Amino acid sequence: MILACAALLPALASAQGAAEPWEGGCLVRGLDPGGDGFLSVRRGPGSENPEIARVRNGDALFLDHRKCQGKWCLAEGGVVGGRQADIRGWFHTGWCEFYP
Repeated sequence: MILACAALLPALASAQGAAEPWEGGCLVRGLDPGGDGFLSVRRGPGSENPEIARVRNGDALFLDHRKCQGKWCLAEGGVVGGRQADIRGWFHTGWCEFYP
């Protein structure tokens, strides 16, 4: 799964043009597969907000670092299950491996 996401990233970057310094991504890592195994994407920043999507280890979320609030960032697209996803919502960065 991680290889599938990594393989899509260069194609997405070239399709979107050169990245700005504030643009980046979160590769979801470290979720316990013996636990619930997913990271919730929510309507707002904070666990009290409704869940709108779930991502798993190896999925990627695209973000603008200027739109983060503490440990919460706004996802503006991503790669989920090896496919480009039009996902927009807030996620906690505790399970992110950030990349440019």
